[in-house]
Amino acid sequence: MSDETPVFLLALLKVEDLPGFMENYAGPLGPINARHGVEAVLRATQLRAIEGSVEENVAAVLRFPSEKALDAWYNDPDYAPLIEKRLELTDGNVSRLIALTPVG
Repeated sequence: MSDETPVFLLALLKVEDLPGFMENYAGPLGPINARHGVEAVLRATQLRAIEGSVEENVAAVLRFPSEKALDAWYNDPDYAPLIEKRLELTDGNVSRLIALTPVG
């Protein structure tokens, strides 16, 4: 993988207080995302299973220019309190997705 290969973050979250989540996590995240060149590919608050079941009610896919950019974003000191807030407000999973082939 080169430094030019985009990397994606997939978040599937169960959020009980959606307005609180938006105000205390998603809203303040915007400037941090902009600083690290993050593109929000998808944000959804209506998840419906095709197979299996879905307990989460929030999904997001973020695109980073590189794995290095994702690491810089995640380790940004301004993001640390938001991680704590996300963990307080949600249950779920956050995963790093590395494309097998470069994405245009």
